[in-house]
Amino acid sequence: MKNIEIKNIGPIASVTIPVPEAGGVVVLTGRNGSGKSHALEAVSAATTGKGKPPLKDMAKSGTVSVPGVTMTVGRSVRRQGELQVETLEGRLSIADLVDPGFVDPERADAKRIKALVGLSKADISEGDLHGFPANLIKDLSLDDPVAAMSELRKRLNIGANEYEKLSAKDEAAAAGILESMTGDLDTPLDPAAAQDRVTAAIRAVDALQKQSELSEAAKARIEAARERLAELPDVNVDKALQEAARLEVETAQKKARALQLKTEYEEALAQYKQSAEDLRIAGAHYDSKSEQAKLRSELERQIQEAHVDPPSADALANAAAELEAAKASQAQAAQQQVMMQQRERADALKFSAQEYADEAKELREKAKQTDEVLSEIVAEIPACPLRVVDGRLVTDTKRGATFYSDLSAGERWRIALDIAIQAVGTGGLLVIPQEAWEGLDPANRAAIDAQAKAAQVVVLTAECSADDGIVAVKQ
Repeated sequence: MKNIEIKNIGPIASVTIPVPEAGGVVVLTGRNGSGKSHALEAVSAATTGKGKPPLKDMAKSGTVSVPGVTMTVGRSVRRQGELQVETLEGRLSIADLVDPGFVDPERADAKRIKALVGLSKADISEGDLHGFPANLIKDLSLDDPVAAMSELRKRLNIGANEYEKLSAKDEAAAAGILESMTGDLDTPLDPAAAQDRVTAAIRAVDALQKQSELSEAAKARIEAARERLAELPDVNVDKALQEAARLEVETAQKKARALQLKTEYEEALAQYKQSAEDLRIAGAHYDSKSEQAKLRSELERQIQEAHVDPPSADALANAAAELEAAKASQAQAAQQQVMMQQRERADALKFSAQEYADEAKELREKAKQTDEVLSEIVAEIPACPLRVVDGRLVTDTKRGATFYSDLSAGERWRIALDIAIQAVGTGGLLVIPQEAWEGLDPANRAAIDAQAKAAQVVVLTAECSADDGIVAVKQ
C-alpha cells in the first residue's frame, strides 16, 4: 500500500493517508478546523502542480507527498518527481459535474457540457459542420465547441423565428385576400367576349340614335321645303316660253323694218330698244321661273326621298336593355378577373408561407443537430451515458429519457464517478469535496465505494467527526 504524506500544511502538523492498491473510498474524518479541506486541496495541488497550500503557523516549510511526487511549500513551491497516479484535476471537477452551483438547470447543464467537452479534448472543424447554412457558420469561432454550438443554435433559431414570422405574415395576407373576395366564380365569364358584347350593344344604340337624329333632321328639311314652297307663286313655264318666242319674232320684224325704214329709224330704234328690254326682262323672267321650277322640283323630290322612319320605342328599349345587360356582364367578368387575380395572389402567398415554414422547420432541425455535434463529442468519453438534447444533458433510465439534472444526487454521482473512473483508469486518484460526500446517503456512499474498488481507483474525500486530528478511514 502506498501513502500520501502531508506535513505543516494549514492546521495539519502531520498526517498519513493510505492509498489502497485495490482502490475504494478513503475518508478523512475529524472535527471542524482540523484541516480536512486543506488536506484535500494540498493533494490536488501536488497532483496538478497548480495552487499553493498555506503553511502551518510558525513553520518555515511544509511538504505534500503523493506517489511519485513531492511538493515543498515555503516562500515558493517546488515540485519534484513524476506522478505515479492518474488524476482528473485540471480536466474535470466531479463535484461540479454533479452540482455546478446553478439553480437554473439549463445554465447548470451548459457548465456540465462544457466540462465534458473539455474532458474529451475533442475539437470541432468546419468539416464537422457540413450541412449547416454557410451564412450562419461564417465567422463562427470553433475554439470552444460548446460556445460555438450555442452560438450556432442561437443563429439557427433566430433565422427560424424570422422565417416563421414571414410565413405567418403571408398566411394572414392570403386569408385576408380570400375573406375579402365577393362574387361568383362557379360560372366564369370570358372578359374579351363580355367586352365584345358591350361594344356591339353600344354600336347598336349609337346606330339607333343616329337613325333618330337623321329622322329628326329629315323632318326639319321637309318642313322647311314645304314652307318655302308655300311662299312661291304658281308659274306657267310654257306660257312664259311662248311669250318670249313671240316677242323674239316681233323684235326681229321690227329690227328688219327699222333697217328698211331709215326714216322710221328713231322710232324703230326706240321700239327696238324697248323690245330688246322687254326681251331681256322676259328672259330674266323665264330664267327666274325656270329656277323656281327647278327648286320646286328639287323640294318635291326631297319631300319624297328625305323621309326617314324613326326607330320604334321597343327597338330603343331593347337596345338600352341589351346595353345594360352587356355592361353588367362586362362588370361581372371584370370582377371575376380581379377575383381570379386575388385568388392567384392568395395561392402565391400560401405557397411562400409554406416555403418559409419549411425553411423555419429545417433551421429548427439544424438547431437540434448542434446538440448531435456535442453529443458525438460527449459520446467519445468512455462510460459516458449522457447526450445533449436541446442544450440539456439527457440519459436513459427506467423512466425513459431523463434530464441528468432531474436525477437524484446519488444517481448523478454514480454517473459522474463512472466517467471519472474511466478517465483516470486503474490506479487513479479522485478527490471529492467534503460537502459533496456529506450530502450522500449511506447507500450511495456504499455504491460509490463499490464503483471505485471495481475499477481499482482511489476516491479521497472527508467528513466531520468527533475525532481529534485527522483520521484516514477506508470506507
